[in-house]
Amino acid sequence: MPVRQWVLTLPYRLRYRLAWDHGLTRALLGVYARVLQDFYIRGARRRGIDRSRTGMLTVIQRFGSGVNLNVHFHTLVLDGVFADRTPGRLEFHAATPPSDTAVAQVLATIRHRVRRLLARRGLEPGAAELDPSDGLAELSPSLAQIISASVQRG
Repeated sequence: MPVRQWVLTLPYRLRYRLAWDHGLTRALLGVYARVLQDFYIRGARRRGIDRSRTGMLTVIQRFGSGVNLNVHFHTLVLDGVFADRTPGRLEFHAATPPSDTAVAQVLATIRHRVRRLLARRGLEPGAAELDPSDGLAELSPSLAQIISASVQRG
């Protein structure tokens, strides 16, 4: 099967929060995965393939090349979809390579949905910074400062 790698990097202000807020990391990964799944399903529908799905595997990488804190996602996606065209038998249909415009649309959708997720959790821009309501700073102020400095050295 053909496989395509998608990588989602995140703004500095989110990297710190994701380092210790595992619930938010899972929710953000869910948004990202649903957008990718939808991208492949919509592409298949345009080619007349209904009721399809693709598969993917994501590794959450927590550091950058400088061993700095850099939470981001590496996702391997089957580059196409499986559809049940004949009862009981799945067929694979390869996707066409995404255009730059299509990748930009995927990113815009992810950005929009992540902003909604953050708003629902009360984490609008500025709220995810190191502050008195910071769960990590309350538990371990020294570790919070070290992590914050690591993110900023990006």
